Amino acid sequence: MAKKKLSARAARRAGDREAEKLTRDLERLALLEPGHTPGRAIALDAASQVEVAARSIPCPRCRGALRVEDHTAETLEGARLRVAKVACSACGAGRRLYFRLGGPALN
Repeated sequence: MAKKKLSARAARRAGDREAEKLTRDLERLALLEPGHTPGRAIALDAASQVEVAARSIPCPRCRGALRVEDHTAETLEGARLRVAKVACSACGAGRRLYFRLGGPALN
């Protein structure tokens, strides 16, 4: 016997649930990328590069451009990091990106 066709409302709700699931998965994947957690801070040479680097990273949800709202220096997990508070100009999602000054560590 064939399945009953979904009503318009049920189909829309199912689509919304799938979109929310995709968003959760993209957010979890973003945490594995450099700069999205203090432990995976991006190494930079100077503080003047923080805003440029933050704007060059696309939004993990919609791949839109990020705009820097604030950029501060904080001590997190025992390390002095630069934190850029950014928001997506397309979807409005806010997040924090982490940067470590001094370049990459050599062993």
